[in-house]
Amino acid sequence: MNSINYALWVANMKQNNSTFSNIEKFIHEIEDESSRSLQLLRAIEYTITGVNRLTAQLNADAKYADVFIEKIKLLDGDTAIDPEDSVATSLQKTQSSILNVYNELIARRQSGRDDVRLSEGDGIEHVYTEAISAAADLHNNLNELRWHILEHDADISSSGKAYTDVNELLKNLAS
Repeated sequence: MNSINYALWVANMKQNNSTFSNIEKFIHEIEDESSRSLQLLRAIEYTITGVNRLTAQLNADAKYADVFIEKIKLLDGDTAIDPEDSVATSLQKTQSSILNVYNELIARRQSGRDDVRLSEGDGIEHVYTEAISAAADLHNNLNELRWHILEHDADISSSGKAYTDVNELLKNLAS
């Protein structure tokens, strides 16, 4: 082999090695991208499933609160539901917790909106919007339930008389 042919052969081999190296890099990039894409798809699927489960629970709880509201509306008796205000206090704390869930859902929906890897077709924003609505409904139903309990108990309170003197009212309330 003469020196020109040898130089061409070496150059050709280097080019082939470079091409092979580039192909190998290309394959690894595809593998990495596919792996990352699969991980993202799994994360989307898990997020949608988890948020849908939360939404279902929030909706079920809101309906359950509605059932109690309707039962309170039908009460005839003279028995107070919450004479110590412990139920009303617990409902208010629960409302606060649901408000925290509501705010967290809004923040997570915004994170999804801001994530350039996600598209509208992924469904993340939609499921978070449904969950936010369900959390708002539950919060409102708990507020209404608390209000009906307090209203019921106020309606059947033992005082039953109209006060013209504020001091007399305060004295009665203190007892």
